[in-house]
Amino acid sequence: MTTPDLTALADRVARLEEAELARNLLHAYAEVLDDPTPEAVAALFTDDGVLSVPAGDFAGRDAVTGFYRDRLGPGASEKRHFIMNVRTRPQAPGLVEVASYFLFTARESAASGLGWGTYLDLVEVTGGVARFRHKTITPHLATDLSAGWPDPDRGQSVPSAR
Repeated sequence: MTTPDLTALADRVARLEEAELARNLLHAYAEVLDDPTPEAVAALFTDDGVLSVPAGDFAGRDAVTGFYRDRLGPGASEKRHFIMNVRTRPQAPGLVEVASYFLFTARESAASGLGWGTYLDLVEVTGGVARFRHKTITPHLATDLSAGWPDPDRGQSVPSAR
């Protein structure tokens, strides 16, 4: 191999390693949310990281910590998070876009729930450590199991199972 070939190969391997670190960050996020503390969740963001949710943007680690403190405090349901269909796209050296779907189950004293949506993340990789520079959470559904996920366009009749 010539020197340009080795340089191209080294760059390619670096992009693959960054993509894998970014993918692993999503797994760390799901694990932290299963037994959350606001500080542990916010530690997955860069110091100036931004969290975007339908309620608005939360910029900086202190604001991200505050967001999770409001949602993970007393009375919050116990949840389990699942991440799937992960796609990574290198954007620049040390910067990876990660798109994925999420699903969660929830448990409270008198109800169980589920929900899903998408994440679109911009992950910064520095010194072998991946952190969210920008995380966008787009919920699609959150419901309890009693209400379910009915389709009002299908009508009320259900064919018998004969």
